Amino acid sequence: MKIKQYLFLLLAIWTLNGIHAQINNFDDFIIKNEELKMLTVRIAKNYIMTGVLPANKKIRAEYEADQNKFNDIIVSLTEKAPNEEIEIELQKLSLSWMMLDRIIKRKYDILAASKVLDYSDKMVEEIDNITNMVMKTTKKKSVRLLKASSDGRMYSQRLLLYYIANKVKIRNKNVKIRFEDSKEKLYGIIQLLSKEAETDPDLKADEGFQLYIDMIKDSYGKVRKTLTLKAKVHALTANLIVNQLTENFDLLTNMIYEKFNG
Repeated sequence: MKIKQYLFLLLAIWTLNGIHAQINNFDDFIIKNEELKMLTVRIAKNYIMTGVLPANKKIRAEYEADQNKFNDIIVSLTEKAPNEEIEIELQKLSLSWMMLDRIIKRKYDILAASKVLDYSDKMVEEIDNITNMVMKTTKKKSVRLLKASSDGRMYSQRLLLYYIANKVKIRNKNVKIRFEDSKEKLYGIIQLLSKEAETDPDLKADEGFQLYIDMIKDSYGKVRKTLTLKAKVHALTANLIVNQLTENFDLLTNMIYEKFNG
């Protein structure tokens, strides 16, 4: 890796955990709300993985940490809701989270896993609706870019969720449909961000943005080539491959935030 590329990555890693500690503007709100989507999907994925691989301590730790993080974020979002309408939607989301939490607190079984899949998709729609409501109140370019990049990390985890669901034969009629939908949506997001990188004067001149787009394209190429519904890739291997794509979207999301709020 070139020194300049290494420095870009190092800077992103330093800021990854610190820049969104508080909600002070629309960008903060969007990025926190969008994080709920990724956490929702990853919680569903790790519910299944901890069920079929109960001895894996790393997955168990991530699973429990994500649940705590979801709780913290939804509380902070509700406190900082831009208006009463959005606050009401967040309260509805809290009820959906309580229903999902009630299921995943029980002992894993394949029928419950099917319900978890449906609940996670329902919650993603609710969270997305809240993001869209916020976006209607601002014309900031950064908000649109943050949503696209954040959607990328969510759909990467959703693709993994349904790959694993198919692999362990969860009986849900939507597994194959949602797997293919996730792959298609991911491709569309990467195309959109690539176009922004080529046409927007500010982004075109930004080496960091260009670097992260290239990293995402490379990671997505590996995911698309490796994970198909007929693939025999082990769940843990699939997890490693997709997590690299998710992390690259994380880096891009944080770079966009820093660019417009740094």
